[in-house]
Amino acid sequence: MLVDQNVEIRKGATSSYPLVTSLPSGKSVTVTDEFMNSIGETWYRVDLGDKQGWGLASHFSPNPSGNNGLQIGKNAAITEDNVNVRKGATTSYEVVTKLSKGTVVKVIDSFKNSKNEVWYRIEAGSTTGWVIQNYLKPAGDSNPPPPSNETKIIQADKAPVRKGATEAYSIVTYVTKNQKVTIIDTFKNAKQETWYRIDLGKVQGWIHESAFKPGSNLPSPPETTNPIPEIGSYVYSHQNGLDVRKGASESYASVSKLSLNQKVKVIDHFSHPNGATWLRVEVTPSLMGWIPAGTVGTSEAMNLNLYVSADVANLRSGPSTNDAVVDQATKGTKLKAIKKVTNESGEVWYQAVTSSNKTVWVSASVVSTQPAIKAGTTLIVGANNISLYSGASTQYKVTEVLKINSKVTVLGDFTNSLGQHWINLQSSSGKKGWVPSSAMDSFHLVEKKLLSPTVTTLDGDRFLNWVKPSKFPISYQVLSSNRLKLTGGITDVEIPKEKIKGIKSIETFSSGGEKSVVITFEPGYSFTFRDYSDKLSIKIVPYGLLGKKIIIDAGHGGKDPGTVGPTGLKEKDVALATALLLKEELEKYGAIVTLTRNKDIFLELSERTAIANKSNADTFISVHGDSFSSTSNGTTTYYNSTVNYNGPRSKTLGDAVQKNMVSSMKTYNRGVKEQNFYVNRMNELPSVLVELAFLSNPKEEALLKTTEFRKKAAVGITKGLEEYFNKF
Repeated sequence: MLVDQNVEIRKGATSSYPLVTSLPSGKSVTVTDEFMNSIGETWYRVDLGDKQGWGLASHFSPNPSGNNGLQIGKNAAITEDNVNVRKGATTSYEVVTKLSKGTVVKVIDSFKNSKNEVWYRIEAGSTTGWVIQNYLKPAGDSNPPPPSNETKIIQADKAPVRKGATEAYSIVTYVTKNQKVTIIDTFKNAKQETWYRIDLGKVQGWIHESAFKPGSNLPSPPETTNPIPEIGSYVYSHQNGLDVRKGASESYASVSKLSLNQKVKVIDHFSHPNGATWLRVEVTPSLMGWIPAGTVGTSEAMNLNLYVSADVANLRSGPSTNDAVVDQATKGTKLKAIKKVTNESGEVWYQAVTSSNKTVWVSASVVSTQPAIKAGTTLIVGANNISLYSGASTQYKVTEVLKINSKVTVLGDFTNSLGQHWINLQSSSGKKGWVPSSAMDSFHLVEKKLLSPTVTTLDGDRFLNWVKPSKFPISYQVLSSNRLKLTGGITDVEIPKEKIKGIKSIETFSSGGEKSVVITFEPGYSFTFRDYSDKLSIKIVPYGLLGKKIIIDAGHGGKDPGTVGPTGLKEKDVALATALLLKEELEKYGAIVTLTRNKDIFLELSERTAIANKSNADTFISVHGDSFSSTSNGTTTYYNSTVNYNGPRSKTLGDAVQKNMVSSMKTYNRGVKEQNFYVNRMNELPSVLVELAFLSNPKEEALLKTTEFRKKAAVGITKGLEEYFNKF
């Protein structure tokens, strides 16, 4: 992004956080995250190399030199026929539609996946999905040629100057009639409206062409669409937890909070030069403060529960699909409607408040007053005497009366011939049946919380632990700048208050009623991730092999010889001899090694993974020899990510081990592959299985017989582990 005007970068996403630095106008920066705070401001997190911080989004604009010309919020064109649009940002996701060459779409998000592929989330009519960047190019907007510092005179009485070239963008300032402005760019948007970018000295922004036409007045900004309440009148809060501040700006401290529909008296007004209006209100006879005029109404808010009925619903800044998408919500997400309107197109929209207290607009076509619950969701029964019927009608017999606080699983739903909506459930006793959807208000979701964070030390290792009151899986993603992102439908997170050595910061972000956690590690530190049924554990590990706990599994053994070569060389003997050499090599670097077997004994596969899963080790390496034909040759490393939640780290480990093994042994590189081998699939550690070479190939069997070759394998695996533990 480019800095539009001098901007203060702060430690957090409000002006109350300490100042980190200031950026001058025109500087190019990398934006790594976006957040809307409790007062509705959008802030960008920027990466400045040696430091990071947050700045108001209104002070930035897209840098046209990046992203191959593709920009969020702008149009793009499909470059080939039958291009797949997928549910997610890899080719493993389901195809939702196909688009033909030349189709114009709107770019609404971007993502770089674990393969370093850049994908863009696009909107084509009512369909949204992901397209890899190879099949997209900026759409020709046929903009008017940019003028050369042309000066024009404003003809409208008062016109807003916006951050971008549609009315969905936020207002940065206003211009008034007869004011001279300098035009520095023009743009024709998707609605074929011409907008001008103007330079006002300290501020730059976009203005609609009608501002320069005599007798023309642009639509009033949001703050003035409703009349300002008279002094002495009463208003109702349309937000839950609305901050009442010491002064008429979000930079002032909060002195109180208003609940939804709390009634307060207006005792004063204040309008900023940018047109934003604030009201001074009397909360109690002894407590007064300021609130934005747009957060209250002269009548009570609707206060209606809505549930998202589509798989994904766009939450917008206004009651139209032309308004900007500010967030998204998944099926079943609960919203609190405060207003219902019908727009110019005859579409019904709700103004609603999310669980994170963000005010948004949502189309009536993607919500319902009845909860829409995904199949597979686990719920807790919150009332006594709820009957489970054998069919979707009260005419069927009752199979069970559900016990309060027991768990049920949603199997599906059905609307019967009478138009009644029913939910199919399976009780904790295993019985299946139906309850009317009207009874679902008596159920509540199993809350996915991370609570009571603690830092513990075990065998010299430090762990950051969270308690999980209920069992649910946590996923993670490794981001740039030493950041670890935790996701998994988390509903609540408690952040550690103490400073933790090796961790720079821990932050939470909300989207669609779910939370994610981003842990930024200090340089020179990484992590080992373990997700237990009752807790989440993050081991904080310094770079290097010193002190790392590594489990080496010599494949086969005892009654199981594994494959046997042409001269009778057994795989179990090669695996054990190499494992012993690998242990010796790793211990030179200070690693702590555990062998699943150190002699010729037989172990079940489950016994091998049990050793790993009961440990607090960092990695698991299973050593094998390969077999197929007499001409097959080379070295392969396998990992699993379909079951093993440490799949992302297993892939990283596999890449490092494979590269260094092949380099040391001088064998043919067969690559790193995903496979469902038991010791990887059922492992909870980052784990790989290595096939050193082919016992079925006489030449490679001869190599595998030698201590020299086995030693080279041990050295290569050690170098791979060293590489793995020396980066985030």
